[in-house]
Amino acid sequence: MTTVTGPGSARTGAEAAPIRRVREVPVFRSRFGTLYNDDVVAPSGATGHYLRWQARKEGAVVVPVGPAGYAFVSNYRYPIQAASLEFPRGSSEDGEGLAAAAARELREETGLVCASLRSLGVIHADTGILAAPIQVYVAEVDVATAGPAQPEAMESLTEPVWVTAGELPGWLAEGRITCGITLAALALLNAHGPAPADTRTAGRA
Repeated sequence: MTTVTGPGSARTGAEAAPIRRVREVPVFRSRFGTLYNDDVVAPSGATGHYLRWQARKEGAVVVPVGPAGYAFVSNYRYPIQAASLEFPRGSSEDGEGLAAAAARELREETGLVCASLRSLGVIHADTGILAAPIQVYVAEVDVATAGPAQPEAMESLTEPVWVTAGELPGWLAEGRITCGITLAALALLNAHGPAPADTRTAGRA
């Protein structure tokens, strides 16, 4: 039984019983990871299958912050057949740390250079299927040192779209930013510190 003593209070109670893996069943592999359709047993004793995607490399998402506010990129996402305003993200390369991966992805996708980098914590993008966590970073950037973006061949990105902290709630309410990873990164950033100062007018997507 879960007991709640008041708004915002800690909740107490037993953890949910685990769904146990009986057999690991890989069904697809690529250079990015492996898709499994495991044989599992539910707490009720019922047997079934559970899909999970295990990325081959750890992932990172970086929140670029500068005098103009937050920098997003409009990224065409094939699965939804639409452009999506997102923070730069990607996975680490062989022998590369996550902080270095975050700085590299920032530079490749936006041309912005990281002046300082701070870890905000970990998120799980979709706990129903994605096994690997994603590390969230916030990067202070110096727009004066920005260069051209160098996206990968299969990426379709625009130049950075700057949104001030004052404008951001309206953009969220209007549904202009719907990427779950980006929204979770914003939530962590909000929990860790103040928003950037609104010193300039934001760009438009």
